[in-house]
Amino acid sequence: MHSARAVHTAPGHQEHGDLLICRGKVSRACPHDPVAVDAGGLLVAPGLVDIHVHGAAGHDLADPDPAGWHTVLDTHLSAGTTTVLATLASTTPDRTAAALATAAALMRTPHAPTLAGVHLEGPCLAPDQRGAHDISLLRSPQQVLAELTPLPEALRMVTLAPELPGADALITYLTQHRVTVSAGHSAATGHDLARARSRGLSHLAHLWSGQSALTRPALHRVPGLLEESLASQTLTAEVIADGHHLPAALLTIALRCLGPDRLCLVSDATAGCGLDTGRTFHTGASLGRVHDGYAATADHTSLCGSITPLATCMSRMRDMTAAPLADVLTMATATPARAAGLYPRKGSLLPGADGDAVLIDPDLHVRAVVLGGHPQTGSPRTAR
Repeated sequence: MHSARAVHTAPGHQEHGDLLICRGKVSRACPHDPVAVDAGGLLVAPGLVDIHVHGAAGHDLADPDPAGWHTVLDTHLSAGTTTVLATLASTTPDRTAAALATAAALMRTPHAPTLAGVHLEGPCLAPDQRGAHDISLLRSPQQVLAELTPLPEALRMVTLAPELPGADALITYLTQHRVTVSAGHSAATGHDLARARSRGLSHLAHLWSGQSALTRPALHRVPGLLEESLASQTLTAEVIADGHHLPAALLTIALRCLGPDRLCLVSDATAGCGLDTGRTFHTGASLGRVHDGYAATADHTSLCGSITPLATCMSRMRDMTAAPLADVLTMATATPARAAGLYPRKGSLLPGADGDAVLIDPDLHVRAVVLGGHPQTGSPRTAR
């Protein structure tokens, strides 16, 4: 590529220059004749990394149909997301196993290059913090430990409530197998979180969504999972910057507390992403309905994921917080890649990284997508 400004999100590396991709990898030199792509003065950034994606275009990733998975992955790729953790909402053991098998089969082929693994959001969640998850499908850590033994090869992240009985053993098992463990949909105390961290928990799902908060049971105030998350020194955490989950003040607080190297932008996009207002869809076993810019459960008592791709969350994060360009890009690339154990192969433009990139304009709109060094055809999709 030439005539472009390449934005590198790794500290200490150049922020300007041409990007050379050789045989699908970012390279300093290429013995073959490279194909030049004129970026027309656009910014070149790493392909976006979304570690919390449930679906798109009417398809839910809890459905094991490979054709639906391809539709979801292609929809998000067209919007600039070149790396996806397929996120499964709480569903039955059989459907979870089937979806994990679909992921493993797709990852063994060259036909799903954006799929980096599976993120189980549930079913080990606190009933009172379950959000849109179906309460009848929540299960104990002991049950899930049995379901995940032996470890499914596609599993990369699990979100759970660390205060549940038996969670310690499940967290230890997962982290010993290099699966990222995330606290979410949880009523955990500071003690619960500290115990889970000692066993390897390193991440927090969507801040302010499904988290216990400050209480005052007597004279003294007791921090909840939210405050403990914001006060932590090492944990990474997610925010959904779709303009509906969190107002600007809360996004600003999260960024000030954690900084761009620990705060991840995620879409939490559901099957409602790309559907018209009024359409219904499933996420796991829950029914959602698309409204004007957001999705809610059928009874309208809880938000039901989002209908917004990561690229749109990225631009809204900058609009709502005035965060610098480099920080917003870091939150949508390098930081989620690190949280999922994928960096620097994903989320960077360092030599040896996969040749995934997006070309963006000054307003952070994705204008073109490159996957493995190959420009993708079709216009990038934007969200409502």
